[in-house]
Amino acid sequence: MRTNRQFHIVLIASLGALIPPWGDARSRGEDVGRLKYTTTWIGNTFGGGSSWVQNFAEDLSVLPDGTCVVGSFWDEAGREVGLYKDGRVIAKLDHTHMRGGKAVTATMKYVFYAHTSVREDQPEVKAGEARRDKPICVFGVSRWTLDGRVAPFEGGATQHKNMVVFNEALDNHDLIPRGLATDGELLYVADTTANRVRVLDTNTMKRVRDFPADKPERLALDKAGNVWMIPTGGRRIVSLTADGKPRAVNPPLPGSSIAAGLTISPNDRLFVVDQGPRQQVLVFEIGPTSAKLIDTVGEEGGMFAGPHPGRAGPTRLAMPTGAGFDAAGNLYVTCNVPHGGTVIRAFTPGNKLIWELLGLEFISVADAIPGSDGREVLTACNRYTFDPSAAAGRGWRWDGLTFNPFLSPDDLRQHLPVLQCATSARLLGGKVYLCQRGMWQGVLGIYRQDGDLFRPSVVLSQAPLSAEKSNWKPKGQPDKGRWFWRDLNGNSRFDPDEYTPTEGPTGEFWASNVDSRGDIWQAGRDTGIWRWRFTGLDQHDNPRYDPKADHWPMPLPFTDLLRTEYDPETDTMLLSGQTQDRPISGGEWGTAGTVAVLIDSWTKKPTRRYQIDFPYKAETQLTESFHAAGELLFAVDCKRAHVSVHDKKSGSLLGTMKPGPEVFGESGWIDFRDAIRATRLTDGSYLVFVEEDFKAKVMVYHLEDPFRGDAR
Repeated sequence: MRTNRQFHIVLIASLGALIPPWGDARSRGEDVGRLKYTTTWIGNTFGGGSSWVQNFAEDLSVLPDGTCVVGSFWDEAGREVGLYKDGRVIAKLDHTHMRGGKAVTATMKYVFYAHTSVREDQPEVKAGEARRDKPICVFGVSRWTLDGRVAPFEGGATQHKNMVVFNEALDNHDLIPRGLATDGELLYVADTTANRVRVLDTNTMKRVRDFPADKPERLALDKAGNVWMIPTGGRRIVSLTADGKPRAVNPPLPGSSIAAGLTISPNDRLFVVDQGPRQQVLVFEIGPTSAKLIDTVGEEGGMFAGPHPGRAGPTRLAMPTGAGFDAAGNLYVTCNVPHGGTVIRAFTPGNKLIWELLGLEFISVADAIPGSDGREVLTACNRYTFDPSAAAGRGWRWDGLTFNPFLSPDDLRQHLPVLQCATSARLLGGKVYLCQRGMWQGVLGIYRQDGDLFRPSVVLSQAPLSAEKSNWKPKGQPDKGRWFWRDLNGNSRFDPDEYTPTEGPTGEFWASNVDSRGDIWQAGRDTGIWRWRFTGLDQHDNPRYDPKADHWPMPLPFTDLLRTEYDPETDTMLLSGQTQDRPISGGEWGTAGTVAVLIDSWTKKPTRRYQIDFPYKAETQLTESFHAAGELLFAVDCKRAHVSVHDKKSGSLLGTMKPGPEVFGESGWIDFRDAIRATRLTDGSYLVFVEEDFKAKVMVYHLEDPFRGDAR
């Protein structure tokens, strides 16, 4: 670690000095001017209000009239179960925003959702806060009407009296039933961990019968009343009679297939959703004693197929989860793409696309590729074309995914998505790189471009990594300590000889970014600032970094340093955090703090130019993230999602941007540390991208140059 004691003394003395002669440029958040801007968005077919496409399309049921019932484990705005028809949003189920669910099915009278809910005698917590005890939950199936209202019944559980409870236990998502199917009169439920299929009367919700089954998950019923079932793991499909007796019909899945959903077509063929490398819907002709694979729907390999892996297309599926038919024989397919993205597509009997709905972003922000003038945009896993001049919501086009789990199985975006959601695009050595941080800052991932994809290239981690859900950890990683990994052999996988130890912040820290020159900056809350120098690209186009970091001490006036943003073009440093006279009195964690300071000549003779006092009210008004671009500094409030716009030269507040009528004036909370990005266009205007996971999109403000005509 490089240090310079004389420089440290100069830095502390300079930052502790009086504000420079041009005066105190503090701004306390008053809306002092009018800004001209429009609001638009990226990643969702709809802008909000009553219409948005939900997060996480995990299951699908289709009614004869073409109504698609899409189930998900979680939707930030409460559409855990959404109803869609003819490319429109038509309803959502009320009161599903509880602990999550796993399966849906429907009749022309009712919708059924297999889920969990906290038992009503458990203590409540404030909105947005996590439970600190171990809540007791109930697990089972609930019933609603087709207009989304709860449909209670005698003996129904929960406050809505519409749930059949199979289990009561500590919170454990494994206990949620994984499959539902109905013929209109009977409801079949895959009680997965109990190894049972339970059969209920749809009108009374009373038990009719149940029978044993080996780890049942997705279910379907054919015209004869036979049960088709995918056991846990998706490696086989079994068929049972209506009362649970095994049938001698075993559809032969291709060796690499992973069955994730199934349905019966109007002509009694079995359609199986395949999440293996094929990424298709498999079509089986079924008879009394045999089943034969006769066709497929979708391009083999889906969005991951060549010659352009990652590229979107109407028949290129990505992580398909469900399929179903209407009475006319039209096929509907759902996909649950990485980072919570939903794709719903309708096809004719001849497999021609009829309509498509998209809800692609969750806990995500966008950034424009440098040099694209805002027309090429990246998020954590997606790539878009964007036209700033288009009408609201019409300017974006989904070009495809930048992530391929089959080509790069060690991709952190697959295993640690909440640690890889804060996107910055960088141009290094003439090549584009995707830099990812997350809700916490312990790991920084850098991804190199490979055609339409971005593949793992460099990781800086403060400690060993692991993902319990996918039972994954980097091969050969050090047992302890901070380390760099670089893809020395170009295979995008972690290999034992590819790690280098380094130093840096320890414990909890919130400041991490990659500057436009490629240098990495991180800061401890009270231990100063580290910089790792970018030293060029290796033979596989991976960025090289000197593991011996430069270090600066804790700068005044901060008592808690929370953000850093360095501009190598001007040698200026933006820092934020809390100070002794402006503490974070409510104990909020992960925010940008209460104060921002701009420092000139950071690497030579650091001098504080100005201080901005962010508006702060404990628990209600918190600055979560900031970013500078061109002549402006943008900061976003956590709970209101308002963006304050400052003159970067003086720090003065120019005005505030708020979600406009184009998005019904609404936004969710800002949930992670680096949730705002901005870029200045060649005409002087700005695009400002802000996280908006409430309605599954990224908010975009198109701001006119506030200094146009100003002789600065």
